[in-house]
Amino acid sequence: MKHYVNLALLFAFGVLVTSGLLRFFEPFSLITTRVHIVFGILVLVLVALHLSSRLDYFWKILLRKKKASRARPKPVQLLLLPGLTCSYLLSASLLEWWPVPQLLSLGHEVKNSRIIFRPEDGAAIRPLDGRIQVKRQASAEASVLVEIEWGPAFDPAAEFPVPFAGARPQIAVWAESSSGSLIETFFVSEESAFAESIEWAGQERRRVDILPIWRHQFTLASGVAPDGGMDTYSGATPEHSFSIERYIDEDPEGFYLSVEVNAPNDPNDFYHADQPGTNEGYTFPGVGQPSIYYSAYIDPTELKKYYLMEFVGHGGSNSQQSGNIYYDSSHLTTAGELIEKILVRIERP
Repeated sequence: MKHYVNLALLFAFGVLVTSGLLRFFEPFSLITTRVHIVFGILVLVLVALHLSSRLDYFWKILLRKKKASRARPKPVQLLLLPGLTCSYLLSASLLEWWPVPQLLSLGHEVKNSRIIFRPEDGAAIRPLDGRIQVKRQASAEASVLVEIEWGPAFDPAAEFPVPFAGARPQIAVWAESSSGSLIETFFVSEESAFAESIEWAGQERRRVDILPIWRHQFTLASGVAPDGGMDTYSGATPEHSFSIERYIDEDPEGFYLSVEVNAPNDPNDFYHADQPGTNEGYTFPGVGQPSIYYSAYIDPTELKKYYLMEFVGHGGSNSQQSGNIYYDSSHLTTAGELIEKILVRIERP
């Protein structure tokens, strides 16, 4: 048993360290996080088993009287240095003392904080059979619920692809003011939320290649353009808080809700990679047909609780990608059947 615990602890600790480094230096990944949690629990159990076999050791050094032939430190002396070290590191983590800020500055989260999307506290997502719900609780009495019901072209297995293979459809849900500027992003798929470039359909692709309409709008909140350059005219200001709360409660002009979805590996005769890059239908390998865009105008003068989003257009091929909405959908095939309908429920105070 002792050999099993020691060897298992060695292997488990190696996996734990590796997954920890990946979580620190790489964009967030649900698979990496899952591995880290599972092996963290395994290490905890193995350490408990290891320590239980060493209880006699702690008993000898802390509780038993020292032998006259051998001088041993007092228990207080033995506990002082480890206790001080752990106490300081715990305090440094809580209060951001040295060296915690310096260490965290090396990680992906800090280096890329401007381009990472994190939803507000009141936002939640719930995948259901054949549909997905995104809810933003603005206050105790005000909320926005967007329910996307998948169409016949959506592959249910694509929501949970085989690890290290395949790719999930990418989704963005956000709100815009009546003038077309970003109010708040409610949800972006995990892969596109934490990095500007992602592994998608076996290829490294930028967010603007997959969700171009949302990514250009996100420039307003992040201050970083899709090409990586700084947009000096963007960024949160006192006049633009990037929160939906006051728009539900107070805005007399209403706002728009927007949904953009793109599925991997869905080329057709018009949108594909086997053509010159300047062609209107050129898309990168793995991208296929462009993203589709749905929208609904939430009118505060109407005492409506439910709205049905309308299909508006698409995000354009990779030879376009200007962030504009392209209204000609005559070349779309299966992409136009990804979504059956999108229902919006608005709760007002």
